[in-house]
This record gives sequence, C-alpha cells and structure tokens, in this order.
Amino acid sequence: MINAPCPRLTSSYLAQMRALLILLASSAGLCAAKRTELGFPQLKERIQVAFPENYDSAKKWPAVFYYHGTGGKPTTELMQGHTGNKDWFVVGMTYLQGGNIPATAEYIEKEFQIFKSARKYLAGKWNLDPRRTYVAGFSKGGWMSGFLLQRDPTIAGAIILGAGHNNLIRKPYKFRTKKPIFLGIGRKDPIYPFALRALVHYRPLGAQTTIETWHELGHRFPSDGSQPLRQWLTLQAHPGTNHQAATKWIEERLDEIKGKPNLVDQWVALRDLEETPYLRLLGEKWKEKIQNQIVDLEKGGRVSAETTALEEHRLLLRKELKGHSLPLCQQLAGNYLELSEKHTGTRQAEIALLDHERIKQLAKHFKEQVKIAKDKKDNTFPPATGEEEDHPFPKLPTRLPVIPRNPLIR
Repeated sequence: MINAPCPRLTSSYLAQMRALLILLASSAGLCAAKRTELGFPQLKERIQVAFPENYDSAKKWPAVFYYHGTGGKPTTELMQGHTGNKDWFVVGMTYLQGGNIPATAEYIEKEFQIFKSARKYLAGKWNLDPRRTYVAGFSKGGWMSGFLLQRDPTIAGAIILGAGHNNLIRKPYKFRTKKPIFLGIGRKDPIYPFALRALVHYRPLGAQTTIETWHELGHRFPSDGSQPLRQWLTLQAHPGTNHQAATKWIEERLDEIKGKPNLVDQWVALRDLEETPYLRLLGEKWKEKIQNQIVDLEKGGRVSAETTALEEHRLLLRKELKGHSLPLCQQLAGNYLELSEKHTGTRQAEIALLDHERIKQLAKHFKEQVKIAKDKKDNTFPPATGEEEDHPFPKLPTRLPVIPRNPLIR
C-alpha cells in the first residue's frame, strides 16, 4: 500500500479548499433549485415547484399556479410544456378536498389562503414576482382558477381550460388594468357554453380575453399542446416581444392555411387565426388582412352556407348563455335539432346536432338534481360514487354541494 503524502495545511491551501467548497455548494444549490416541494398540513399532496432553467436570483420571475383536474395530482408538466421550461416559475397546486368544489365562498377563501401562503413563501425565498402571478387549470382546475381570479385583484391573469364562468363571487370587481385571460375549450365539450359565458362576463370587467376552440375535442386538452397558449405565455413574460417572430409565425401559418384543399377548412382556420395572441400583437393592419381573406372566402357557395348557419347557431348559443333551466333546455334541444335539419350538409349542421345531444343530457341532469334535492329533504342519501377525469358532469348523487346554477361544475 502506498501512502500519499498529506498536503501541507497552508493558508493558501485552505483558501483554495474554502473556495472549492463554496463553488460546490453554489452548484448544488442551483441544481436543487430546479425543483422543490412545499408541504401544508391541510393538504394530502405536496405542492410541486419547477424553477425556470434560466433562473437568476437577481431577477424577479413571473409564476403560473396550475390546478389539476378531478382525480389528478399536483403537476407542472402541462405548463412547463408551454413555457419551454424558461422564464416562468410553474407551481403545481392541489385542493383541500377532492370531488366537486363546494358551493361556498368560505371554501374558496380557504383555498385562497393556501395559494396566498405559497405565493408569499416563493416570493420571499426565491424572488417570485407576486405582481406577475397567474392562476391556471384544466376542468376542476379551470373553475378554481376563475374563482381565485374573482377573489383576488392582485392576481395578474388566468388560464381557464376545459371550464368557464360561474358567479360564486356575487359582486365581481372591475379590473384596474387590462387583465389577460386565456380560455381553451373543446367544441364538443359539454362545458363549451360556460366558456363562452366567461367571455361575456370578463370582457365588461376590463379583461383582455383570448379564446382557443379545439374543434374536434370534447373534454380533453390537445395532445400536441396549444400554440396560442405558448404565444400567450411568451407575451406575458416578455411584453416587449420582437414583432419579427410573430410576423414570421403568422406568414408561415397563412401559407399552411392556403395549402388546405377544403375552402371550409381554410375559413375555419382563418377565423381561429384572428384569435391568436400574435395577431393581436401585430395590430390592425394584419387583422384587416386576415379579415379580407375571410370575406373573400365567404363569397363562395359552400362557405357562404356555413356562414348563414353559423349566424343562426350563434343566436341559439346567446339564448343559452343567459342561463339554464329545464324548460329552456327542452326548448333549445328542439331548436338545435331544427337548425341541424335546416342546414343539412354543412359543418354547422353536425355541430348543431352535437349541441342537441349536449342540451338533452343537461336536461337529464336537471331532473337528477331535482331528485337529489328531494332526497336531501327526506334525509335519504345513496352512497356517493367516484368521478372520472374525462367526464365534465359530476357523478350523482353526491354528498357535496355543487356550485349553484351550474350543474356542469366538477
């Protein structure tokens, strides 16, 4: 065995070792800072926190607090997939209790206190910017995001996916600034009218709303993600984003749309393009250019028929947005069926038939709620059942109160 000589413990050597230890500790801290967890005694799961890859402790950072759907766990993956793991803290939140969101402002207040505590801790320890804090979620998480946005005027904005609006907060405040809200919804999702209701509710309050419709989806988030959501997050993190990148994307997208052989597909895609954050960034000149292309398409027979059917369809949707009741649902079920038969052969006819089936299910749901109310009055409750994440209706009956005037809440 060969014994290596021990180094002399000179002041120079000790200084070198001290510098190395500081460097190693600093590197370990940076690695550890990529992810962390927060525990609250009220929560069964720990809150997940993902740091931006370009994290710098000398700067303040925006954050998005993401609430999962029913049956899920705290996760940061969906939001990280849209931030590119840069520029944002992503916080995976959870709930004080599972199942439906209880229909009381008191419960929302308890959830808000958890959110507020997490935000305060991350701001103090890791330089999260409390003035640039956003709430987000899908399905149940989308509803929670809306409730928290109504509760706290300091929240910078919201991402409401697979959900919509309900007046749990009876006297909503007007926003002091143009508060950005992103809505994403499947056109075949039974929640679709409630997402439209969110537009009607938030715009008069001073929100800058962006809506993306996933035409072929039900209660699902797109498997390949959302390009408009990526744009939205980029613009929130960097309000002075270079117009050149937005222009390049719009031009490439227009080339793709022109390559579609079906004129109705082109029309739908151009209408979607109107709603993208990048087009809004580029201003009126580009908006007018897209609008002119839409008008030109609508002069053709097939697209003209779609336009006529869409206008009639919108009238029924506006009627539905004013509120739901069993008689109204029954009336609208007949109206949507008539619309579908009147415009046979159009894409809107297919969508109207889906709305006919959706509103029939909602009418059935109302009848079940009436039965539950009667059972509650008689103090007879069958055992509650579980819920599936891909179904926007709560399993009934349930011991938990649901949000008033919204039988679709999860």
